Amino acid sequence: MKKLFFRLFFLVLFFLIAPGVIHAGAEEAGTVTVTHAAVYIRSGPGVSYPIAGKAAKNDTYTVLQKDGDWFQIRLPQGNTGWIAGWLVETGTPSAKQSKQGKQGKITADRLRIRKAPDQSAAIVGTLEKNAVVTVTRAEGGWVYIESGNVSGWADSQYVQTEKNKNAGKMAENNVSAAIVAATSLNIRRSPSLQSGTVATVTYGTRLEITGTDHGWYEVELEDGTHGWVAGFYVTRESQAKRSSEAEVTLHSGTNLYKRPQSGSDTVGTAKAGDRFPVVSEMDGWYKIRLESGTSAYISAKAAQKSDTAVKKGIKGKTIVLDPGHGGTDNGTTGAYGTLEKLVTLKTANALYEKLKKAGARVILTRNSDTYVSLSERTAISNTNHADAFVSIHFDSAEDSHTRGHTTYYYHAQDYDFARLVNNQITSRLGTVDRGVKFGDFHVIRENTQPAILLELGYLSSPAEEKHIVEKSFQTKAVAGIYNGLKAYFQ
Repeated sequence: MKKLFFRLFFLVLFFLIAPGVIHAGAEEAGTVTVTHAAVYIRSGPGVSYPIAGKAAKNDTYTVLQKDGDWFQIRLPQGNTGWIAGWLVETGTPSAKQSKQGKQGKITADRLRIRKAPDQSAAIVGTLEKNAVVTVTRAEGGWVYIESGNVSGWADSQYVQTEKNKNAGKMAENNVSAAIVAATSLNIRRSPSLQSGTVATVTYGTRLEITGTDHGWYEVELEDGTHGWVAGFYVTRESQAKRSSEAEVTLHSGTNLYKRPQSGSDTVGTAKAGDRFPVVSEMDGWYKIRLESGTSAYISAKAAQKSDTAVKKGIKGKTIVLDPGHGGTDNGTTGAYGTLEKLVTLKTANALYEKLKKAGARVILTRNSDTYVSLSERTAISNTNHADAFVSIHFDSAEDSHTRGHTTYYYHAQDYDFARLVNNQITSRLGTVDRGVKFGDFHVIRENTQPAILLELGYLSSPAEEKHIVEKSFQTKAVAGIYNGLKAYFQ
């Protein structure tokens, strides 16, 4: 009787365990490896489902099941998600190669490493500044790192990794980026107007170009979304160039458009022989400056352009410096009480002296603790036909650990200006580079001249505020902006 009982017991136990064993075997039947730089993981098999995470290029996941073009995968935390089949390549566990992560280093003084990609997750260890780490994957602003006996998730802004080795090759092949020239533009799943939409972007958004197909661009957004846009809705960044010393003569009845597209609203028409200064040119369009100081766009086919020699260098250039805030407008207040309006003025005054010595005509929108409206600041730039307008600010965030500098542009042709200055600031300051971003700020949006807005650091960070008020920080920041302007005028 006992033998029969034990036989029945083990038989029942086998059937309880077997489904799990069989299911586990099915789960290990295959893998997928991400083929793009950053890809969303969804909660269901489609782009309409909420985002459940983010995968990095070369991340490999076990496949649980397939639904149409989508794979259900097991995530590192043990939960599951869905990933698009056109963004991965399939394989099997036996064929899976060992993945070598990117090398990086910690930029924070002391960085907490967490169990999961969440600020509330348990802390598994800490790493000191300049510690060398291996980054194996990324997810929603977090990276999974390994260093010695410590492994876990860290805030990506405090982990500096190697730059994309393909970046130089892309630049050599003239594949850079596109600036959206439509009010609203759909990013599509494939190169067709009938294809489904994966995202929608607005005018001025910068898209990395990763491929082309018969007039369509394959693009990548800052959040990692991939898709396709029709070429006639964007301006190729590599095709935009400055020609501020040129003029155009217009034909009778030439339309003056608000945006560089024939379907845009017009601001008027020209008479035969009208001449206007050219602010910039791109993709068959000229951006011109009207007598009122505002700007408009004309088709290159409707104008005759005449060039004059453009003098290089800072000497003789009109540069408008805009110290943010002032008077009744304090701007942000630092953790130790530093007022943004005072430190922006301090930086602008120091830069003013350096540019004057180089022979530039420098104009300050304010030279004391006084209030100046945004429209006044913009008017100073437009009426003086500034060769460059630089608005200086310092940032703030709820998270006191947030640090770094950011450079903003609004008009597509100002991206290169912003990039050159940002690179030099990074080189001099050595702080966290938060990148070049599109910013809808009045002083750069309403500016008809080359214009950028700088956020040089976070006063809300006690550690960064201490550096910002130091003379050495001011000296480095000024040198960075100066060198950026110097590079821009070459």
